[in-house]
Amino acid sequence: MKTRKHFLATIFAVGLLVLSGCGRGKHEVNAAAEIPVQTAAVEEVAVDTSTHYSATIDPDTTVEMAFKVDGYVESLLKVGGRNVQVGDFVAKGAVLARVRQSDYQAGLDASRAQALQSAEGLKVAMWQLSQVEAMYTKASLDAERATALYQEKALTKPDYDAARAQLDSTHAQVEAARKNVEVQRNLLESAKAQERSSSITFEDTALVAPMSAVVLDKRVEPGTLVGRGAPAFRLGDVGTVRMAFGVPDTLVTRMAPGAVLPVNVDAFPDNSFEGRIREIAAAADPSTRLYRVEVAIPNAKQQLKAGMMGKVSVPGTQSAALLPAVPATALLRSPSDPNAAAVFVVEGGSAKTLARLRTIRHGQFAGSRVTVLAGLKKGERVVIGGKQNLVDGALIRVVE
Repeated sequence: MKTRKHFLATIFAVGLLVLSGCGRGKHEVNAAAEIPVQTAAVEEVAVDTSTHYSATIDPDTTVEMAFKVDGYVESLLKVGGRNVQVGDFVAKGAVLARVRQSDYQAGLDASRAQALQSAEGLKVAMWQLSQVEAMYTKASLDAERATALYQEKALTKPDYDAARAQLDSTHAQVEAARKNVEVQRNLLESAKAQERSSSITFEDTALVAPMSAVVLDKRVEPGTLVGRGAPAFRLGDVGTVRMAFGVPDTLVTRMAPGAVLPVNVDAFPDNSFEGRIREIAAAADPSTRLYRVEVAIPNAKQQLKAGMMGKVSVPGTQSAALLPAVPATALLRSPSDPNAAAVFVVEGGSAKTLARLRTIRHGQFAGSRVTVLAGLKKGERVVIGGKQNLVDGALIRVVE
């Protein structure tokens, strides 16, 4: 809410002419010279009782983008034939920048070669296992026959012992071959894991946009040496934007998630947007004693940009009131009260028309007019053009 002093300062800063000579003692009226002026009637306007809160537009989601690997930036995303810049829209999956891949290609090639070698080693180990398993099967059959013949006294003890020894030997070879297969399988899994890791590292040389967004910040150029984790881009999702503001406890009780509040943005004075309450703080900020309220505003056309200023209007409990209002161009600084305003009021009839300086108590802007809380009433006329030549009681001539 603007203070009265700030309000006046704003009016005079945009070109309202300050009353000249009003601070002097008595002013003499030159009755022989009528000063031409333009006037306007005091009209009543409906004054909105809503409370307006200023806030900044922020993206709905903001993501800091950083490389996972070290290296020199080799290239940037091209947008319209040039390198991507702040403010550009980028689609989900677009490669924003790429670190020099040759630094990581050798590691990827080595891991792939190791994986191929381990795969071949596993094949050899499995072939060897199949061979000794066949030998074990034959030795097992020979041992069974030798046992039967030995029991029938048809085989000598040395031949029987040789058959059993061959069975034990081939069994040991099978166990060794199986262990070798397990070792080779583990080596292959380790090599594949290393290959996947090298592949991921190689893929991490590309910085990929995780969502469709607008580039809010850019910190790299081709040739920049980047470190792991160093910020490179900041992206913002502006398909929906948000505004946050603080309200007192007397107002927060009348707000609810999902309620729609009108939003006006300084960059689009003729447009109004709908903000839907998405979040209401459960506790007040300890320093301000205000409750944070956040509204979400659909922005499919991306008219609203991050950083724009706007106002969120919270409806009041009373209906709009009718108050007198004058064009802002009628206001002067009051010579008697530096914190108040003044106007020249038209007095008299057709024979003699005078301009009388009157101090008023002003309210807020209502379009191009300013409401008057005291000092004027509907139907009176005030000077809006030519007032730089006037003093209190000056003889005037109204012109169109």
